[in-house]
Amino acid sequence: MKKKFIDIFCGAGGLTLGFERAGYKCIGAIDNSPACIETHKINFPRSYNLMNNIKDITPKKFAKLINNSKIDIIIGGPPCPTFSTIGHAKINSINKKKNNNFTIFDDERNFLFKNFFNYIEYFKPKFFIMENVPNFKSKYNGEIFNQTLDKIRKLKYKILNTDNLIFNSADYGVPQLRKRLFIIGCNDPNASFEMPKPSHYSEDKIINNKFKKKYITVSQAINDLPKITDNWRISECEYSRHKNLNDFQILMRSNNGKTVKNNICRLTNIRAKKLFSHLKQGQKYMDLPKKIRKILPFREDIFFDRLKRLREDKPSWTVIAHIGMDGYMYIHPNDNRTLSVREAARLQSFPDNYYFHGNQTETYHQVGNAVPVLLAEKIARSLKFND
Repeated sequence: MKKKFIDIFCGAGGLTLGFERAGYKCIGAIDNSPACIETHKINFPRSYNLMNNIKDITPKKFAKLINNSKIDIIIGGPPCPTFSTIGHAKINSINKKKNNNFTIFDDERNFLFKNFFNYIEYFKPKFFIMENVPNFKSKYNGEIFNQTLDKIRKLKYKILNTDNLIFNSADYGVPQLRKRLFIIGCNDPNASFEMPKPSHYSEDKIINNKFKKKYITVSQAINDLPKITDNWRISECEYSRHKNLNDFQILMRSNNGKTVKNNICRLTNIRAKKLFSHLKQGQKYMDLPKKIRKILPFREDIFFDRLKRLREDKPSWTVIAHIGMDGYMYIHPNDNRTLSVREAARLQSFPDNYYFHGNQTETYHQVGNAVPVLLAEKIARSLKFND
């Protein structure tokens, strides 16, 4: 029988899909975004997909909704609002109150983070996988991270990847230089986690080994997708070609037909497009002469990289959740437009039959906020239950 898991803060389902591709079964997912839950319902119709704020749904209530099923794994990326707002003053206050057993989990603003561990405490899965940004480990001199470790130990879980917390997506076949932190916990001494070996390498690491695979580039990831223009409104379009596909494109197009959806693209204003025409691949706003920058002036002390044209011969830089708002950071390598939703999804290794529900902003946000599917799959395949 397939091992069962639930996805807390599921978003668009990048983690979910990775684990399902590895042979696990998603039986439940929670998110407070209506668009995300609709996306999850479309792509995982056999899962119980709940649109709710996690503070309003206790683990016991959710257990009833999934028929009190045994849960083998809990996955998720709990946001922690105070990572950006708590400030050093608050951390100092926490330190002073340590003797009173005050921790980051006692801050009411962190209920999302706290409730993730409440679900672990209630369901007691053999494994949990918690995903977050890399600086989660070092933020505020590691205070939050260390308190998280204390919480995990109190729940009688052991972290299996202490020496390897940071994963670069490009190392695992994702066309994007995206680093994420994963904490992999286990409460079974017979279970284990084997650190997945990279399948792809940067050029400087394969000079003397021709058998290694190079990082997947932006061009290799998207150059077979439909040819579109700025402000493209037709979601479903035919691929630009069907022959001479590379391995990544074949993988993304498996189980899909001759057309692909989510090809909408944001509108770029005339001044921005004029400035785009001066940008070479890999260049950013401040690389342009001052007279060119005047076409679309920004505060140069804070927006020095507001515009960046992707290189077709390299992986993309990190795709962020605000790609729909800050799309100028993802200018197409050859066209004077920003990436479409589907092109961004390819950079996150979502297969082409994966549909994103919602308006333009919502779909961009879902893609940018997701865990790359191929990275999630690699991690999922590295769990060893040994039972």
